Amino acid sequence: MAYYQNTGLPTAASMVVTTAMSDASQEDPSEGFGPSRLGVRTTVDEPLSASQAIEVLQAGNRRFVQGDVKAGGLGPDMRRALASHGQRPVATVIGCADSRCPVEQLFDARPGDLFVLRNAGNTCTHAEGSMVGSVEYSVAILETKMILVLGHTGCGAIMGATKLFLERSTQKYIEMTCRKDAQESTDQSTEASESAQPLQPGCCKKKSTLLGLLDALVPVAEQACVELEGGSTEEIAAHAVKVNVWRTINFLLSYSLIIREKVASGEVELQGAVYNMSSGAVEFLGKSPKQEKLLNHDGHVVPSMGGLARQAAQAASVFHFFECCAVQRVVLSQDGIGQDIKWPQMRRRLGAEVLYQLS
Repeated sequence: MAYYQNTGLPTAASMVVTTAMSDASQEDPSEGFGPSRLGVRTTVDEPLSASQAIEVLQAGNRRFVQGDVKAGGLGPDMRRALASHGQRPVATVIGCADSRCPVEQLFDARPGDLFVLRNAGNTCTHAEGSMVGSVEYSVAILETKMILVLGHTGCGAIMGATKLFLERSTQKYIEMTCRKDAQESTDQSTEASESAQPLQPGCCKKKSTLLGLLDALVPVAEQACVELEGGSTEEIAAHAVKVNVWRTINFLLSYSLIIREKVASGEVELQGAVYNMSSGAVEFLGKSPKQEKLLNHDGHVVPSMGGLARQAAQAASVFHFFECCAVQRVVLSQDGIGQDIKWPQMRRRLGAEVLYQLS
């Protein structure tokens, strides 16, 4: 495939495409992630609307289920096109890290087609700044119009959280029963009743980051249990998969002004889906039931990054102030001792401290 390699920014205006090449590389949207002028989606292509994107995802999953995949590999020309002209993905997908759920394959997509973010449980419970910030990048810079949060059946993270929730619920029930029995027993001393307290939930488990991740997903299992009014571990975990999809969508709407504004304007859509590992089919769930309410939320930064954002703003303010002054008397220690320091020296010292706090 012949094309002109521009050394500047990859824009449609700077791209020369011959008629023959354009005709050969144009794709039927029903047959792939087209249209693409270079055989793969790059910045010379126009972004697809949210409705077009969801149709492409659905068509790709149908091909995957039927075993009629068309994505194939990338030839040298396609790789060079992606490297030279950037990316124009059709959609952003937040999926699970489960190795059985390869997002690109189950939508019959190629490199450049999807902007994919994955972690255990397709969640924003931990390191949420990286997830939300990456989604903001995809819609603001890459111009994707569809954000899809994709859960899947048999999710290990959700099952682990469900078991942890039920374990704690059982432990609480035992604790309440023991306390009730102790209060009703007239021949039991206070000391004996206190010594008979059961172990606290999780006290026998070693602390780990994994346990922290599961712990943050416990509310999902709890909500699923409430909505089902009880059930087996498997039933609760299965329903919790959908609950978790809504939770991630609602988190994105709650803590990203960029996403809220684009969703409110109709430019971007935020939808949920669940991948069935047995059938290979993706069930598209649509928009969150709480979307309209959350569009009025005022969150701008995810909770874990709120302090960092304030520190950065304060640091910028202090730097600006001292740039305007040759010498200032500043407090450099908690005991209030001040000393005269010139701006370059102050900047090095304060900058190092702020960078340490932000790291």
